[in-house]
Parts: sequence; C-alpha cells; structure tokens
Amino acid sequence: MLLAYRCALASPRVTAAAVEATEFAVDADRHGVVSVPTIVVDDRRAWVGSMPEAAFVERLLASAAAAPPA
Repeated sequence: MLLAYRCALASPRVTAAAVEATEFAVDADRHGVVSVPTIVVDDRRAWVGSMPEAAFVERLLASAAAAPPA
C-alpha cells in the first residue's frame, strides 16, 4: 500500500486509499475483494496480491493507458 501512496504523491492523476474490507463489506463486495491486497483502478478490480515495485508501476501505467480519457 505504501507504493500506491507514493504513486499518488508523484502524480495528481493518482489517488490512493486503504480500506478495511471487514469494516466496509459493502464496498469490498462491490469491488469483488476476496483477499488482500486487492488493487482497484477506476472502480474495477485490477489485480490481487503483492508484487515487486516495478510490476506494480507497470500495471498501474497499463491501467492508465487503457482508461478512457477524462
């Protein structure tokens, strides 16, 4: 999660938030969270599980490239 916050600090196009899935079960269900960490990008589940920093950034950039223009 720390890396997500670092990405948010580096770019105004990125926001990051940690949500306790057991306390916010409705939100967790809406995003299909079944294990942690689950990364949600643009209100859809993007990937599950921890990964090396380079892989995280690569997936984040790929998600941004696939997103419709704002």
